[in-house]
Amino acid sequence: MPHQLDLRELRRTVEREIDEYVYDVPKGAYGNPWSPEKVERELRTFREALVDPYWIEVVDDVKTRRSCAVVADDKKSYLLVFEPEDQKFMLVTKSRLSSELTSFGVDGDAVGCFLSR
Repeated sequence: MPHQLDLRELRRTVEREIDEYVYDVPKGAYGNPWSPEKVERELRTFREALVDPYWIEVVDDVKTRRSCAVVADDKKSYLLVFEPEDQKFMLVTKSRLSSELTSFGVDGDAVGCFLSR
């Protein structure tokens, strides 16, 4: 059951992921790699966006409602949530047509999701 998740520990886990993050550009990657300054700036933005986790309902990629824990809010367009059933983070956005929060296919680790916004 998702609500048995320790939300304080979830936040500590995300904080550790940020602290331990190492930016690595895979061989053969397209585009221009980020500078070390940009990586540090984005990680700082992520730290500032962290919230005390709380539960919300999210519509996932296959239109299923899921109970997720919000861990970060960029105060612009995106929330980073943790989906406990699949043990993954997802980037979600508010629907323009309703108040629903919707996933749009960006999921995985906390830092990778947040930095992809």
